Amino acid sequence: MQRSHSIALLVCLACGLWGNGIAEAQQTIIQQEREQARKRIRAQRIDMPPVLDGLVSEPVWQEIEPANGFIQQEPNEGSVATEKTEVRFGYDNRNMYIGIICFDSQPENIVVSQNRRDGSLTDTDSIQILLDTFHDRQNAFIFGTSPTGIEYDGQVSKAGQGDSGTFGQGGGQGGGTGQGGAQRGGAAAFNGNWDGVWSVRSQITARGWEAEMVIPFRTLRYIPGADRVWGLQIMRNLRRHNEQSFWTPISRAFDLLQVDVAGELEGLDLQMHRNMQLVPYVLGGLDQDYTRSQDQTKLTRNAGLDVKYGLTPSLTLDATFNTDFAQVEVDEQQVNLTRFDLFFPEKRPFFLENAGIFDFGAARETEIFFSRRIGIDESGVQIPIDAGARLSGHAGRYELGFLSMKTREVRGVAPANEFTVARVKRQLPNRSSVGLIAVNRQSLTHFERKRPFNRTFGADAGVGLGRYINWQNYYARTQSPGLTRGAHAGLSSFRYDDSHHQASLSYREVGPDFNPEVGYLLRANYRRPGFGYRHTFYPEAKHIRSIYPHFQWNRWYTLGTNDLESEYWHNDYGMNWQGGESLSFQFNRSFERLDNPFEVFPGIKIAPGRYGFSQVDLALSTNQSAPRFASGSIITGNFYSGTIRTLSLSGGIRKGANLTWSGSYTRNIINLREGDFTTDLAGFRFNWSFTSKSYLQTFTQYNSRINQVGTNVRFALLSTSSNGLFVVYNTRDVTMDYVDPYNQQRTTLTRALLVKYTYLFDF
Repeated sequence: MQRSHSIALLVCLACGLWGNGIAEAQQTIIQQEREQARKRIRAQRIDMPPVLDGLVSEPVWQEIEPANGFIQQEPNEGSVATEKTEVRFGYDNRNMYIGIICFDSQPENIVVSQNRRDGSLTDTDSIQILLDTFHDRQNAFIFGTSPTGIEYDGQVSKAGQGDSGTFGQGGGQGGGTGQGGAQRGGAAAFNGNWDGVWSVRSQITARGWEAEMVIPFRTLRYIPGADRVWGLQIMRNLRRHNEQSFWTPISRAFDLLQVDVAGELEGLDLQMHRNMQLVPYVLGGLDQDYTRSQDQTKLTRNAGLDVKYGLTPSLTLDATFNTDFAQVEVDEQQVNLTRFDLFFPEKRPFFLENAGIFDFGAARETEIFFSRRIGIDESGVQIPIDAGARLSGHAGRYELGFLSMKTREVRGVAPANEFTVARVKRQLPNRSSVGLIAVNRQSLTHFERKRPFNRTFGADAGVGLGRYINWQNYYARTQSPGLTRGAHAGLSSFRYDDSHHQASLSYREVGPDFNPEVGYLLRANYRRPGFGYRHTFYPEAKHIRSIYPHFQWNRWYTLGTNDLESEYWHNDYGMNWQGGESLSFQFNRSFERLDNPFEVFPGIKIAPGRYGFSQVDLALSTNQSAPRFASGSIITGNFYSGTIRTLSLSGGIRKGANLTWSGSYTRNIINLREGDFTTDLAGFRFNWSFTSKSYLQTFTQYNSRINQVGTNVRFALLSTSSNGLFVVYNTRDVTMDYVDPYNQQRTTLTRALLVKYTYLFDF
């Protein structure tokens, strides 16, 4: 318990550091230097909006001063961009208008790799615009597009700083958000699944490619008033050169997510907008479930409503009734060779907007609130959501979040539950903040296998020290009937990150009875020190862009006995080529102490004991923007009482911007003293984008671990970002050997054909 108190003390100390004004003079000097270096551009009020046709040629655009003078971050940091870029900002009472000209001396060589809403902008020519609408240097919206007019958007929180705690592959390349996540900001710093209502048109012209954006102010959250200033950053990706350039020059130590190093957009006179949106849906279809003893075939009919109301331009109330997520893509299958639960990310739209406000804890390890616990059973069974409401946004320098949801009872699976989450965070200068969270689950009906309630309370503090250091802290406790022995968790983590050096030092602790039932907990009853370091070289070479050797060391000790439970020593020697190719060689050492038998495969249990093993991993990747792309890795080494060999392959073919075929395959060959087994995991995707808002997607998966094949087919005609007509077909089959159809009869477990239509009424 003494250590848990020390973690709490660290949190209090972190809060006190800022309040006591430590290093205040140094912070003032740093802030003054930053303000002097910031680029500024004015937005101009216009009387006649431009025609949205993707051509920045109308007289109204010529009257607006452009943001230009872009500077490379990659490959030659500090050099002038090889091609000129101009971005103009105009506005009226209803909308912001953005005119973009990406000049290109070789327009015939512009790279366009796909044409799907929210598709990756990393492997195509593209531009991304960050708008810090509260000018708080912590939160922002990102809007991006490509020469085909893709709508790409997302939300940034926590000044782009997340608690990943480890070093992965990378080396500073890219700097953007085009893969749908924060590349160097941690898993919770960027929410790429947020969808706003806005429009864009693009065209390839003789001078390069051009785009026009119209962003309604009702889509944004901001503080109204005269002569407002927003934070602004713009990033252009010139793919054939693998070049990333920024309007406000930034070093390789930062990326687009680092809101606090952005420039400024001035001259905004903003009115208050009371935004009201109604999104009803109707759904019908046929559902066949052969695992049920009766009523195996059912006709599905359903309807519901989502409501969004802007209480203020910065605070939004969302409500949902009889919620349905039939249009959401299925989870990707995984093969679990560990003794811990797998993590599947949230994909449901209602839970994604302002999701960063509710973030608390260590991503994918100890998340105090994990929205997938609402409406989805631990086995993956969907639990009907009757109704819910969410209040989220800003009030002054405070971030506020409140969520209340009610789920229906499913006989034999889960009781009816009411979920409540309350979150408040106070923003402080230089990426700093302090906050509180409370989470509650209350059973509304009796259920033998579920405690009647579960509650979690926590406090966190983040401190930015200078330009490159971030100190993250949190402490939390749970309340569950019958669990009182060490129901706590905490973390304190230092991270230093500049263009050449990254170092992390962290301490985590989770008590034996810590039980966040509405969160995600990977493991309990441990304390874990960790340390990592990466050094990135940028050689002046024609072909090699960066070399980034790094290591990560973690140890888990059992609380009470202080006996070593697990150890992981990761060593990685990787490099990136100028064309986008990469190579990585890894050597990893692990230790696991098993106190109980561990079933690694059906019928095969690893005996209790102490196991030390090492593995070697070689990974290669080609240019992912090419018409044909591939990657693969080979792993060989020890695994518990025996050996493991893993082969992973993935790749794809593109035909123009609209057709993509891609697939992946992973085989594990494992030989143990307790028995031998092999697992196969395969996936195949097909995407046909008729336009950026209409598509046909198929996703087929085979998992030999559970002997199942699943297919998800989605056809969509979108009217706005996420509303329109969806036709969805899902099937799940079981097989013992899918390669040999004569060995075992295939059996269909479930299949369903659903048609869903949603429509946005925007008042």
